[in-house]
Amino acid sequence: MSSGGYTFGDSALAATRLALLAEVFDQTTAGFLGGFRAMRPRLVVDLGCGPGFTTTLLRDLLSPERVVAIDSSPAFVNEAARRLGASAEVLAADVMDLPDAITEVDLLFARFVLTHLSHPAAAVEEWVRRLAPGGVVALEEVESITTDEPVVGAYLDLQRWMLTANDNLLEVGPVIEQAAQQRGWTFRSTIVSLTPPTPMVARMFAMNFETLRARPAVLENVSSVELDGIAHGLAAVSTSQTAAPTTWRLRQLSITNSWRNM
Repeated sequence: MSSGGYTFGDSALAATRLALLAEVFDQTTAGFLGGFRAMRPRLVVDLGCGPGFTTTLLRDLLSPERVVAIDSSPAFVNEAARRLGASAEVLAADVMDLPDAITEVDLLFARFVLTHLSHPAAAVEEWVRRLAPGGVVALEEVESITTDEPVVGAYLDLQRWMLTANDNLLEVGPVIEQAAQQRGWTFRSTIVSLTPPTPMVARMFAMNFETLRARPAVLENVSSVELDGIAHGLAAVSTSQTAAPTTWRLRQLSITNSWRNM
C-alpha cells in the first residue's frame, strides 16, 4: 500500500478481515463508483488494492479497457493477481512512489488508503498529477465513526491512538476536504452514512485487534488486563443480538483534473 505499510498487516488474518470489510462497504462503494460510468474511463487504477476486492468492483462496474491494481504488499499482490487473472494488471509498488507508467489515468481510486499515510494531502496531490485531462481521483475515507457500544468505543480509541502514534489519522475525510479547498481543486464531496450489523462490526474489529495488540507501542502503553478486556468484549459483541449500533460517516470525494484542459 504505502511506504509506511498497512497498519493491520498483510497476513492471512488481515486478508480475511479485508474480505469482511468488502462485505460491509462494497454496496456503498459501488454506489459511489457507479457515478463514473458516464466517463467511460479507459484506464482505471486502484491504489492500495489489497487482495483485489475494490479492483473487482472497478472492473465490473466501469468495464474499462485497462485496469491496474497497485499494492506494496507482495502477499496481497499475489492474492489480487490470483483473484483478477488476466482482467487486470497487478503491480507491487508504493502508492507514494508510483511507476512512471502510471500516467494519463482516467480514474484513480483509493478506499481507506489515506488513513494509513503520514502525508495524505501530498499523496492526493501526487495522484492528481497522474491524471489525464478530465481524469478523476475518487476517494472514499472515514469522516467519523460513532458508537454507543462501550467495547467498540474502547477499541476505536485504541485504534485512533495507534494511528496517531504512527502519524496517521482514522477520521481523515475532513483533512482531504480541507486540502481540496486550500489547493483550489475542482471537486465534488458527499457524506454517506451506514450502520452495519454490530456483530459484523465486532468481528471485523476483533481481527484488527489481533494485530493491533501485538504492536510494541501498544504492549508498552496498555495493560494486558485492558487488552484482554477489549478482546473478550469484542468476542461477546460478535454474537450479541442486542448490541448498540456503530455508524460510519464516509467522505466520498472526487477531484477532477480540469485545469490541464486549458
